[in-house]
Amino acid sequence: MSSVKLDTLIIGGGIAGLWILDRQVERGRSAGLLEAQSLGEGQSISAQGILHGGTKYSLSGLVPTGAREVSAMPKRWTESLTGTRSPNLSGARVRTPECHLWRTDSVRSIVGMVGAKVGLAVTPTVIEPENRPAVLRSCPGDVALLPEQVIEMPSVLETLRSMHEDRLVHGTVGAISKDRSDGYEVTATTSDGASLIIHTSRIVLAAGRGNEALLAMIQGRNPSRITRPDMQLRPLHMGMVRGPEDALPELNGHCVDGGQTRVTITSSTAEDGSRVWQLGGRLAEDGCSRSEDDQRRESKACLDAVLPDFDSKSPALEWATYRIDRAELKTRRWARPDGAFVSASEDIITVWPTKMVLAPNAAEKVDALICPNAEDQDVQSLPFRGHPTPDVARPPWETARWS
Repeated sequence: MSSVKLDTLIIGGGIAGLWILDRQVERGRSAGLLEAQSLGEGQSISAQGILHGGTKYSLSGLVPTGAREVSAMPKRWTESLTGTRSPNLSGARVRTPECHLWRTDSVRSIVGMVGAKVGLAVTPTVIEPENRPAVLRSCPGDVALLPEQVIEMPSVLETLRSMHEDRLVHGTVGAISKDRSDGYEVTATTSDGASLIIHTSRIVLAAGRGNEALLAMIQGRNPSRITRPDMQLRPLHMGMVRGPEDALPELNGHCVDGGQTRVTITSSTAEDGSRVWQLGGRLAEDGCSRSEDDQRRESKACLDAVLPDFDSKSPALEWATYRIDRAELKTRRWARPDGAFVSASEDIITVWPTKMVLAPNAAEKVDALICPNAEDQDVQSLPFRGHPTPDVARPPWETARWS
């Protein structure tokens, strides 16, 4: 059995947990991260990667608090992606510096397009019909460009992994209890079967839906001291299509229908070199009640409706779906939270970033809750060197059942 001593232990290796880890290291604290599965498993690896700045919120004509928080995020991500601010993500892949916004041929969608044009964060720039990409050439009404970058999440996660490899450990939590120094003792079992004791001044829970079980574990040993925030799950049933580049052109953007995005399409490249489209937006939200086969059919019908020049019947194409649950703070009437949720009880900090793009915001909120007192000098700067390190999760298109 080995032991380590830390200022901050983060449990959960999604994009928020990794960003929090980097922020704590930048602040000069000894920090480590424990992940039970693979980095980004679940929500982060499934994110479509659009660094949106609030335009999607503005489609309804409303400007919630979350839209104001998210409006600063594209610039913050750009600072990291260009290597001018920590974490240095200049090695991560940016798929495109901008994405498209277009509409279907209905009155409701025309209203939505106007809503986007008066949005708070970025202004779509209408492009002339002759300059549209071929797949959008016959779309009715305006086609616009949005200055919203699209990133490849696997490469972002791999960049953060390589940056902090000796601060990451692959293992599961067995118990969490108070120790004699008024910090916490975390008992873990690493993926190679070894026992590990982690002494830490504070714990940050960034495990998505796993936060619920961790909070129950902590509250069970400290029932009168820990306030436990409640969680809700917002499910998605995503569509996917893959094929060669001549059948599936590069496309990233939103099709607007009324006050919502009817479908959000982002492109990626599979390990075998084929192109993949992920299909989100209202298609994924409404698809939760559909079977896998029904969601495939609905994905084809949706693309036929929003992309008149796209041939969904091409024999070169394959279709798949996957389900994912977004973990969030529980709200009244199951409403979507406005922004990243960060809350402290004792020295337990619970984090639900709500959206991938809000990871930097979540890290800054965590940092604001930590007193700037001198940290324990008897800690380790590279606490998990020599212990097994979690791999980056495989993206959903590599594990899906295609047909």
